[in-house]
Amino acid sequence: MVWAIDLIRISEAPLRQWRDRFFISYVAILATLLGIFSTAIYHVVARDRNHQLNTHLTQLAETAAHTLDIVKHEYAELAHADQDDEDDDDEDDEDDDDDYATYAATLPRHADGSLRPISLNRLMGKYEAASILDLPQLNRPQNLQGVEWYDEHRRLMVREGSLFPAQPFPHPRQISGSFTQTGQLRTVILPVYRNGAKQPGAPLVGYIRASESTAALTAELDRLRWGLGLGAVLMTGLAAVSGIWLTRQALRPVVQSLTRLQQFTADASHELRNPLTAIRASVAVMQSHRERVDRADWGKLDAIATASAQMSHLVDDLLLLARMDQQWTEAPSWRRVAVDEILEDLVEFWSDRAAQAQITLTAHLQPNILMQGNPDQLHRLFNNLITNALTYSPAGSRVTVTLTHDSLNAIAMIQDTGIGIAPQHLPYIFDRFWRADPSRTPQDGGSGLGLAIVQGIVHQHRGKITVQSTPQQGSCFRVELPLG
Repeated sequence: MVWAIDLIRISEAPLRQWRDRFFISYVAILATLLGIFSTAIYHVVARDRNHQLNTHLTQLAETAAHTLDIVKHEYAELAHADQDDEDDDDEDDEDDDDDYATYAATLPRHADGSLRPISLNRLMGKYEAASILDLPQLNRPQNLQGVEWYDEHRRLMVREGSLFPAQPFPHPRQISGSFTQTGQLRTVILPVYRNGAKQPGAPLVGYIRASESTAALTAELDRLRWGLGLGAVLMTGLAAVSGIWLTRQALRPVVQSLTRLQQFTADASHELRNPLTAIRASVAVMQSHRERVDRADWGKLDAIATASAQMSHLVDDLLLLARMDQQWTEAPSWRRVAVDEILEDLVEFWSDRAAQAQITLTAHLQPNILMQGNPDQLHRLFNNLITNALTYSPAGSRVTVTLTHDSLNAIAMIQDTGIGIAPQHLPYIFDRFWRADPSRTPQDGGSGLGLAIVQGIVHQHRGKITVQSTPQQGSCFRVELPLG
């Protein structure tokens, strides 16, 4: 991902990846914190609203519990109004009893004559119960609540409201005063004891079952959830926009330091080449005329020649890496390259050295595999890998170079049966100047930059390199380069 608003040109692919990871991590952490905050707010509000609903439902049941004695008395009178009317001989109350019996006769009854459950208003109709009982449900729409009065035998007597549970009344042992939720209906059952006692040992008068719809609460919590979610998304989007600027500002000193370091490496490497070339030329002249040099100094002269050659190799590697770092986004001067021909030439070139080291070097190359690339860099890439395989393979080992392709990539594998790489070292083998423990690394005069150069060339060609290795069994480097 490349942002057009960047004021600093970040040419290195690893640095661009670092910037992207930094930005993504920043946004991800902020989004996570917003998500946790929104979730916490939602749960706090939901718990508070549920507590308010439970409190209101409990108050509704407790208010109705105060009327249970009256309800039981009136319900019993209505249930036996006919018998009471026949047995009553008091002439003063005869008219009132006739009216009461007439009213009781209008109430719904079962086939055996027992009274069906009725509403509170019908139960207390003659006494205007609405003025006697000030129930909390009168403050809210009745279609959101329901109250039921049961006697001690769990027989429903009276119900008020229009919202009642469909399930039957539970067994008394299952009644604990806790709340139950069925769909969008919340219910509480409250046992009522004589004289307002709360201990189960007191005489039981009956039960109150109060119910209330949670539809309004659910709708409110849904709105809250959507609001918090949209707010978190909006804040994350704003943070992402500001994060681009913050990431750019945070990496500006790093980019500037890396740019100066790259420029210094390139300049120093370039400036060192001239004196090293002069030293090597002078040593070469002196070695070609050894008679002019004291015999005791011949060993010193050879040491100077070896050290200057190693320094020249190191400077060349550093200069190559610096140039590659500065050319990641520049249009490379690539051309059509036959990868199989490069590998064939390298295998032929290294065959003599492999034979001298008693290493079997073989190649299995598919012909006519072409790609767009820099031939010199590709030659350096595969030369480093083959050299690395030969260096770390003892006598009697095998090094196999394989080249195939699929629909998108040329696939080259350099496999050896050498000393291998320990698992803890695999993540670092492409680091610059990294070496394994000295006991594993032969003194071959290498610069420690070979595999770093390999990785740089592969990335510059938009490819991928992987390695699999087992100690004392060998390693396999797999390079995938896009065809084109």
